[in-house]
Amino acid sequence: MHLIKRKLAIAILVVSMGLISCESTSSSHIQKANSIRSSSQSRVARTPASGSKTSQFTQAVRATSPRFIPPAPPNFNDPREDPRRAPIAAQPVILTGEQLLNQGGRAKSYSINLGQDKWVSLELWGKAHKGWYGQIRKGNEEFFRLVISGMRFDLRPKRRLITCQGMQIWMGFGPQLIGGSLYVHHLDIEKHLAPLAAGMPNLGKVAVIDAGHGRDNQGTRSTFNREYEKQYTLDWAQRLKPLLEKKGWRVYLTRNGDKSMSLTERVRFADKVRASIFISLHFNAAAARVRGLETYCIAPVGMPSHFTRGNPDPVTSLLPNNPFDERSFQLAARVHNQILLKCRMPDRGVRRIRFMSVIKGQRRPAILVEGGYLSNPSEARQIDTSTYRQKLAEGIAAAL
Repeated sequence: MHLIKRKLAIAILVVSMGLISCESTSSSHIQKANSIRSSSQSRVARTPASGSKTSQFTQAVRATSPRFIPPAPPNFNDPREDPRRAPIAAQPVILTGEQLLNQGGRAKSYSINLGQDKWVSLELWGKAHKGWYGQIRKGNEEFFRLVISGMRFDLRPKRRLITCQGMQIWMGFGPQLIGGSLYVHHLDIEKHLAPLAAGMPNLGKVAVIDAGHGRDNQGTRSTFNREYEKQYTLDWAQRLKPLLEKKGWRVYLTRNGDKSMSLTERVRFADKVRASIFISLHFNAAAARVRGLETYCIAPVGMPSHFTRGNPDPVTSLLPNNPFDERSFQLAARVHNQILLKCRMPDRGVRRIRFMSVIKGQRRPAILVEGGYLSNPSEARQIDTSTYRQKLAEGIAAAL
C-alpha cells in the first residue's frame, strides 16, 4: 500500500511538471509571435496596465504607404568629380567635300621655343591623348584637324579663330606652321584645347544670374522699337530662373526689377550667396550689319585679350577670376554651344577679354553672354519677341 501511494505521488509530480513546461513554452511562443507581428506593423507603444506592475501592448494598426513622399533636402555642396575614363583612341573624321592630304608624321619635336614662348606640336600632343591628326583640303582651303575625346578641332596657321565641332572659339595666339607641322602656343593647349577635351566639370548647384544694367544704367537701345537693353535682360533672367530651379539649382537674381546696381555690388552679391557660377546677361550693339551670339570669359595671365574697347590690357596681371580660367571657359563654351543649337543664330565665338569688371572680380566660374545685337534690325525684332527670349533662356538651361 505504501508502494502504491509512492508511485501515485511520482506520477502527479511528473504531470505537474509537464503542465508547467507546456505553459512556459506556449508563453514564449506567444511572445515570439507578438514580436514578429509587431515588427511587420506600425510601431506599438508599451504602456503600463492600470493597477498592474506589468506592461501590455496596445492594439497594433497596420501601416499604410503615404500618398506623397517628400524629396530629400537638396545638397548644394560641390559634387565630387567621378573618375574619368581613359580616352578611347580617336578615329579619322573626314566630312563631305573634304579630302585627306596626310595624317601627320612631320613633327620632329614635341615642343619648340620661339623667343620667350613655348609652342607645342598639335600632332604629338594629340597622339599623347589618343587623338587623330591630319591635314585636310576643302575646296581651295587647307587646314589641320585634331580629333580627341570625340571633339573635332579645325585650326589654320596664323589664325586665332578655330572651330570645335563647327563652333567658333578665339584662341590667344595664331598657330605656327613649322616644318610642315602645326604648333600651338602652350597657353592655348592648357586653357582651351585641354579643357574642351576634358569635358564639362561639375560646377556646383548655386547660380547667380545677372540681368545686365538697370534703372539709370539703361544699356543699349533697340533699333526696332527703342526699348532699352535693361528690360530685355531682366525678362531673360526671370525666364531662366525657374528653368534652372527645375533642374535642382538654387538660383539668385542680382536684380528682380528696375534696380540700380553697380558692377562691384554684383560681384559682392555673388560672394554673399556663395555662388558656384555667375552668368551675366546682355545684348550688344555695333554697326547695323553685325549680328550673332558672343560669349565672354576672362583672359588667362600671359594671353592677350581678343579686344579691349580702348581699355588697358595688363597681360601679366593676376585677376581674381584667373584661378577659374579653365572652368569659366568650359562653362562659356557649353552655354555658347547650347544657345546656338536652340536659337540657330550666327556664331561670333567664345572670346577672352580682361576689361569686364563684373566677371573679372568673380571668385568662381564666370561668363558674360551677349544674346544678340539690338543694333541689327532683324535681330532686334527677334529679341523683342517673348518666344526668342524664352529660347535664349532654354539654351542656357540646357547647358547646365
